[in-house]
Amino acid sequence: MTNELQQYDSLSKEEIMRLTGQEDDSGSGSLILPKLAINRVGEDDDGNKLEVGTYTIYDTVSEQKVYSKKSNGNVLFRPFIRGYQYMEYSPDENNYPSQSVIFKSWKEEAIDTNGGLKCGKVAFKELNTLTNEEAARQKNIKCYTLVYGLLNMHAVTGSGKSVNIEELPCLWRVTGMNFRPVNESVKGIKNRGKLIQNTNLILSTKRKKHGTNVYYMTNISVDDKQVEFTKKDLSTMEMFAEIINEENKRVVDAWKDVQKSKSTTIDADTMNVVKEVSPEEALAS
Repeated sequence: MTNELQQYDSLSKEEIMRLTGQEDDSGSGSLILPKLAINRVGEDDDGNKLEVGTYTIYDTVSEQKVYSKKSNGNVLFRPFIRGYQYMEYSPDENNYPSQSVIFKSWKEEAIDTNGGLKCGKVAFKELNTLTNEEAARQKNIKCYTLVYGLLNMHAVTGSGKSVNIEELPCLWRVTGMNFRPVNESVKGIKNRGKLIQNTNLILSTKRKKHGTNVYYMTNISVDDKQVEFTKKDLSTMEMFAEIINEENKRVVDAWKDVQKSKSTTIDADTMNVVKEVSPEEALAS
């Protein structure tokens, strides 16, 4: 581990940024991580009243869902690896039947489990070329920012019991209106000449209203305090990398299976055509 940490220390900031997805700001595996999210429901399954607009996560220590104390201020999230992933949501099944690989640069091809790219997402300028059914499907295909990191926050359970979350490895997955502020914060850290692994993001939320619809957006500020990167942190980052690699292997294997199936179908169709052609027709062609 000491040698690995020394190797990490020997890398330039640019190399670390590239390896961890911090460099490119243009444009899940057998290990399951708890997911950080904004709470949007006012009551849990037990009938406990919940405060909307707080951050929520499953606490692996107390083994229950907990919520940030909104009046208590800071939720600290320390990012280790930032990536992107296309996912298609099925409203009927309430799941994600198609996912792309997790990629760290927009220069990479986002192959997916359907055997294509980006789960079929097309550029905005191409939307007017689609049928109504195809255009409706596009609304369920989104690109997500995935940030793997450590969470610290003062929290409460649904029943109001205080819980302290300390250095909890988790995944923060965002899309839509929260896609931009998360990536801008990563870009801002880079512009300061710092590494995301040495920096805490201070999270809060902003209440928004559009007509009768009330919703909450993430609000992020960057803590100026430098955080030391330790041997334990290196082990945590390796765990995150392993989760990403396992997820990508699953997607790549599925992509290969679809490609193989397509190739087999084409070969079979070709053989049927050949069988239907007489020797004279073959020689005359």
